[in-house]
Amino acid sequence: MSDLEKDKAQDPSELNPPEPAADKPQAFDREEANETENGNEIENGADRPAASGTSASAKGGFGARVALPWAIAVIAVVALVIVLTRGTAAGGMNEAVGEVGGEKVTKAELYDELVKQIGGEAQAGQVLDQYMWRKLIEYEAEKAGVEVTDADYTAALEDIKTQNGITSDEQLEQALAYSGITLEAYKEQAIRPQLLLRGIFEKNLAPTEDDLKAYYEANKEKFGTPEQVKASHILLGSKEEAEAVLRQLKQGADFAKLAQEKSLDSGSKDNGGDLGFFGKGVMNEPFEKAAFALKKGEMSGVVESPNGFHIIKVTDRKEAVIPPYEEVKDKVKAAYLDSKVNEGLNDWIEKAKKDAGYKNFLSEKDAPASESPDAVPSASPSASPSASPSASASASAGNK
Repeated sequence: MSDLEKDKAQDPSELNPPEPAADKPQAFDREEANETENGNEIENGADRPAASGTSASAKGGFGARVALPWAIAVIAVVALVIVLTRGTAAGGMNEAVGEVGGEKVTKAELYDELVKQIGGEAQAGQVLDQYMWRKLIEYEAEKAGVEVTDADYTAALEDIKTQNGITSDEQLEQALAYSGITLEAYKEQAIRPQLLLRGIFEKNLAPTEDDLKAYYEANKEKFGTPEQVKASHILLGSKEEAEAVLRQLKQGADFAKLAQEKSLDSGSKDNGGDLGFFGKGVMNEPFEKAAFALKKGEMSGVVESPNGFHIIKVTDRKEAVIPPYEEVKDKVKAAYLDSKVNEGLNDWIEKAKKDAGYKNFLSEKDAPASESPDAVPSASPSASPSASPSASASASAGNK
C-alpha cells in the first residue's frame, strides 16, 4: 500500500494483535468487523487509493495482515515460558537448562529472564490469562458436550477468506505469515475458541428459527454482496496537470495509455489505471463519492483527494445482491451466535471462572504470599482444573 490509502496499515514488522481487555479475552465481533472491512485489514499490494478495507480484486501480493477473530497474545517467548512451567514438580525449576563457565543455568533463571523480556510479571500475568482463558473455554466446552469438527474449521476459514477478499489457502497463509502466524496456530488459538464459544452459547440459548430469521431481517445486507463499481483512474500531483490530462481525454486521447504515461499510482498505472471492482468503504471518501456517482462508461472531472488529483472512469457496476435466508441460514446462525457471545462474554467468563476455580497466581489478585522460584509452577496453566483438556498451542501465534 502507499500514501494513497485512507487508513494506512502498519508495517508488517510492527503488527501486534490488539491488547485484550484485562478481565476477558476478546471475542470476534462479526458485525463490527464487517462495518470496517474486518478491522485488521489484509493489505493488497500496489499504490492504490485504497482505504481501510480491501479491494475485491486484489492485485499484487498481500502486504500485511488478516482480520483476527480472536485477540492473540501468545508469542514465541511466552510459549517457552509455558513449556518451562507446565507440569514442573516441586524443585523442578532448579533443573539445569544450560551451563557456562562450569555454572548451571536453571529453569528458574530462564523463567525470570523471559518474564523480564515480556515486560515483567504484570505482562506475564496477562499472557497467562490468555492461555488460561483458552483452557477455561475448553473445560466448559467439554462439560457442555461441544465439539469442533473439520467441517466447522473449513466453514470458518472460508468465511474469513470471503470477508477479506482472499481467493486461496495460499493467500491466507501468506497474509497470516506477515503477522508471524501459521495457519495451524491460527486455527488452534483463534478459530477453535470462537467455535467452542458459539457451541456453548448455542446450548445455553437454544435459538429458534424465528430468532435467526429476525436477526437476518435486521442484518440482511451483511450476508449479501454490496454494490460495487469497477473503475480506472489517473493520479496527478497538481490540479493544473490533472486539468491538462482531462482536456486530452475529452479530445479523444486513450485513457489507459495516458494512465500508463502520466499516472503517479504505481500500483495501477501499468494496468491502464484499472483498480478492479470495489465496494463502499474501500477508497478514500472523495474518491469513493465521485466513483459511485458515475454511471458505467462515464468519466469524472478533476477529483481532489488527500492523495492528489484524480480523473476517474467507471467501466462497470454491480448492484447489491442479498440472498434469501435459506441460502445463508448457516452464516446467519454463526453471526447471531457471535453477536450473543460478544454481548454476554463478560458475564459468562466471570461465572465460568468461579465454577472452575480459576486462579492466576501471577496476578496481584491471586498472587500467593510466597514468591520463591519454586512456587512458580503453581502459577502454570496446569493449576487450572485437572478436567480441563489441553488447549495445545501450535508453534508460534496464529489463530489464537
